[in-house]
Amino acid sequence: MSINQTKGPDEIKTYKEKNGKELKAHIFYPNKGGDKTETSPAFLFFHPGGWTMGEPQWGYEICSHYASKGLTAISFQYRITSIGGSTPADALADVKSAIRWTRKNGAELGIDPGKVIAGAISAGSHLATCAACIEGFDDTEDDLNLSPVPDAFVFQSACLNTVIIDEFTSLLQGRASSEELSPFHHIKAGMPPMCIIHGKADNLVPFGSISEYVKKSVSMGNRCELHPFEDTDHFFGNVDSTEVFSLMDEFLMSLGYL
Repeated sequence: MSINQTKGPDEIKTYKEKNGKELKAHIFYPNKGGDKTETSPAFLFFHPGGWTMGEPQWGYEICSHYASKGLTAISFQYRITSIGGSTPADALADVKSAIRWTRKNGAELGIDPGKVIAGAISAGSHLATCAACIEGFDDTEDDLNLSPVPDAFVFQSACLNTVIIDEFTSLLQGRASSEELSPFHHIKAGMPPMCIIHGKADNLVPFGSISEYVKKSVSMGNRCELHPFEDTDHFFGNVDSTEVFSLMDEFLMSLGYL
């Protein structure tokens, strides 16, 4: 998928306020504004950017796609390290808050809180997976009775082993070790089903690291699919978004979410 800025959201809400800054949820309702009397699955997008940059607008294309498929799609803002001295640990707390906020407001948003899909690229994939397998790093104001674990994942160019990312340790500023926030080192049985689309020529997140993640996860009884793209790098510049969406759609259809 690309991060093209296409159709804008139907609504923007504040899902969290932290240190005087409002964090926003950019919401795309199905059926041009949405009839919320019937619930639909939720598609939550967490943007890429190496934990240092990114914005919800980068998710407009894929959110528009899934709203057109009948889902309520939301692209979330989260704290990035280039603003206010935040760390990836803060970003993880925000992603957990976003998932809990979605479930808490399911009736208002017209979504089924038991069908929450996390879609992401790169660093966003890391944060969404951490929310499912790493305890702690919760916001003190969150309702911990609400689960931060998505019900399914669809990822492109996922980063799931932060131990091999040299700059990740410095971004954490001592808040945690790379291994503490590495999904690969916390895989467990019972993880939500996952679809990963990854370029075999990725020079930022080596393809081998993802195939190792998938092998380990499957060995624990999890459903974890890997779709490799030959001669494709981290940014998928040579791949049309429709190819990526088609694979994700097929996976979500198999789960009964489309």
